This record gives sequence, C-alpha cells and structure tokens, in this order.
Amino acid sequence: MAEIIDGVPSIATIPTGLVRDNLRATMVLGLPEDPTQRPTFFFEDDKTWTREDMEGSPWDWTATPVSNVQKSSIQVLCAYEYFSPLGRQGAFYTEVGEFNPTTLILTMFEDEFSDVFGFNHVTVGPDDTRWYFRTWRPAVSLNDLTVYEVHTAAGAK
Repeated sequence: MAEIIDGVPSIATIPTGLVRDNLRATMVLGLPEDPTQRPTFFFEDDKTWTREDMEGSPWDWTATPVSNVQKSSIQVLCAYEYFSPLGRQGAFYTEVGEFNPTTLILTMFEDEFSDVFGFNHVTVGPDDTRWYFRTWRPAVSLNDLTVYEVHTAAGAK
C-alpha cells in the first residue's frame, strides 16, 4: 500500500515501524536456536570473461576468467514455510515425466531482500537439502513496509 499516489493519500495511517519490529520479533521466534539450522543463502561465483555472451557465459569454455568474485554465504532474518509434493507447490513437466519437488517459501523485508538478491540456493534445517531459487512474488506493502516472498524448489546437490 502506497502512502500517496498522484496526490491522493492512503486511507490508513499505519505505524509501520512498530509493525515491522513486531513481525521481526515473530520471525525470531520461528527460527531455530542453533544457527547452523537457520536459513543460509549461497551465491554462485561472479566470473568475468574476456569474451562473453549476453548471459555472462564465455565464448571459449577453455579460457580462464579475467576475474572471479565469490560472495560469502549469509543468514538473514526471515520466516519460512515448507511444502511437500502434495502441498502447495508448482509441478513442472518434462520429456521424462512430471516433477513435484518440495518447496520452501521465505518471507523477508526490504533490507534482507537486498542482502540475498541474486542468491543461487538456500539450506535450512538439519540436513543439507538445497532449495534453488525459483521466483520472487510481487512485493506487497503497507505504506513503507514492503514484504518479499521468494519461492525455491528442492534440487540435486
């Protein structure tokens, strides 16, 4: 919800600072005590090549990258929901059959969103299952409180 658009103010005045603080406290309540079991976001190497295509892949696969920057894995404050194949998730179909991976949906605010934007996969919990980035849902807002949801799908390691 925007505060004002084209000179028209919002009908509601919400104490977004207080709401954000309380929702963050609720997110803390839902995270495991053990830091190793909290959501951890991992990034791919950011490689640059002398000659590369529009997607950043090298023209010559035997070439050495000009630069290779590795962003460290990070943990951010967020909430998450797990869905099994029979729950809410998106099946996808291929030539070899239908795939129904488990999904993990992570909910976060603006600061955390900017910290994890561009991540490759996330792990959470006692095992080493990787959930790979699938899509960002369109952001929703209450004035200056913006909420982001990222959908991920379990995949091979």
